[in-house]
Amino acid sequence: MKKGSEIVLIFINCVNFADKYLPLHINQTAMRLNTRIFLLLLPLLASDCLASPKREMRAVWVATVWGIDWPSVRGADRATAEKQKKELCRLLDRAESLNFTTVYFQVRGMGDVMYSSRLEPWSSFLTGRRGADPGWDPLETAVRECHARGLECYAWVNPFRWSTGTDYDTPQDRQWKENGWLLRHGKYTVFNPGLEEARAHIVDICREIVEGYDVDGLVFDDYFYPNRIPADKTAPDYELYLAEAPWMTFGDWRRACVHKAVADVSAMIADTRPGCRFGISPAGVAGKHDTSARKWGVEPCRVKAADWQYEEIYSDPLGLMYQGTVDFISPQIYWPTTHSTAPYAALAGWWSMASCHFGSHLYSSLTLERIEKGNLRENILDVGRQIDHNRGLSIDGNIGVAVYSARFLPLVEGMLRQKFSLPALSPELRHRPGDAPEAPRRVSLGRRHLEWEGVKGEPGEVMRYTVYIVPPGISHEEAMAENGDGIDGGYLHGVVYGTDTDLPECPEGASIAVCTLDGRSAESQPAWVRQRQ
Repeated sequence: MKKGSEIVLIFINCVNFADKYLPLHINQTAMRLNTRIFLLLLPLLASDCLASPKREMRAVWVATVWGIDWPSVRGADRATAEKQKKELCRLLDRAESLNFTTVYFQVRGMGDVMYSSRLEPWSSFLTGRRGADPGWDPLETAVRECHARGLECYAWVNPFRWSTGTDYDTPQDRQWKENGWLLRHGKYTVFNPGLEEARAHIVDICREIVEGYDVDGLVFDDYFYPNRIPADKTAPDYELYLAEAPWMTFGDWRRACVHKAVADVSAMIADTRPGCRFGISPAGVAGKHDTSARKWGVEPCRVKAADWQYEEIYSDPLGLMYQGTVDFISPQIYWPTTHSTAPYAALAGWWSMASCHFGSHLYSSLTLERIEKGNLRENILDVGRQIDHNRGLSIDGNIGVAVYSARFLPLVEGMLRQKFSLPALSPELRHRPGDAPEAPRRVSLGRRHLEWEGVKGEPGEVMRYTVYIVPPGISHEEAMAENGDGIDGGYLHGVVYGTDTDLPECPEGASIAVCTLDGRSAESQPAWVRQRQ
């Protein structure tokens, strides 16, 4: 059976662009249809309208450490490089086809990188040998290919982890050891957050990325101090703590060191690439009554599960949001909706409350790993319920999801095509000051080719453009969203990095609009042009 929106558009001779133009405008359609037919189609239309909001983060994590998602082959020869590039493009094709907005591409997992760096060695997960030059730049390729598909590309960085047991020995690794930058406990070794020089190195790595590549954002994951590192005289960083801040508790000092690193990266981005967004993905439970809720003045999280990250890896996401050093938080709420100690709905509701309290955005991380275990159909449906639950928490489009991870997408394609049935824009960062961008100028339309004059943004800002196609018979005023957020998302054709694009076959008299979309995802007024009749 066709979607309700497609069926209705057959009646108004707009079959070629059915999926994009009508879902939120059933009232105009009703005037053109027999009332009985319209009432039969109404449930289908309503499901389309609710399924796909205009503003929503839809990110997918692409893990490169251990080749989890990419690449499946390693090597530094030309043939391997070509296989890796094709594999990456296929992955991005899938993300585009499923109407994702964003790709979180892991570029640093173990003090090694997936881009050309003057500071750190090439990743062994790319070439098979740490430090070996692959002969190409995966981050450069990922950014280019994401943008060619209208996808945002975020650089996913693990800021502290150096090793999970391997003793690396490149010249850079030897230098870090000699510098005393590495902190070890058990099998885990990290760049010591308590050392100013180590924190400065992390800032420099992030500066290399945001200055050298047109990434749309930067995201940190949840590895901080080694799990369960002692917090007494036996700790390897105890003397450093005494020298730095003996008036604080050991745990508060460690959390403050993490906060300093995040704040320094945030300040660097604000100075060099203010249009680049920055966020962090902590563990899924935080802010319990016995950890950090009272400290930061929020209601405690009341699920049964413990806030283990606060005392075991010294992660305090409430503190980060309080300090305003992150644009978004992406907690890893990796449990079923009905989990006995960490139910998704209760956790997502608490995170929504906390993020709104501090003015941050919430992009919950959902896991697809559990889908392979147990009842496949029920697990898929449950992830769909979690997406719907997030939409119910949204305030002015400040919410969304980050799906972990890319290799599981084939399992849920059907569900995601339903939930992400229309293209979307990433949430606008209204907490960042700035005026709306200027509208594009000199918009011209050939038979199917649209082009315009671009708009210049802030230094280093990546400017994009949104393209809308409005069917004949609907005025420009009628095409605007009721909530005041520009043109209704039901007409969104897509996002373009560049100043031209090819359009699908449109009916005579259709209206085309182009808007500028800046780094904050603020959208300009539309520049209109009409399909010639």
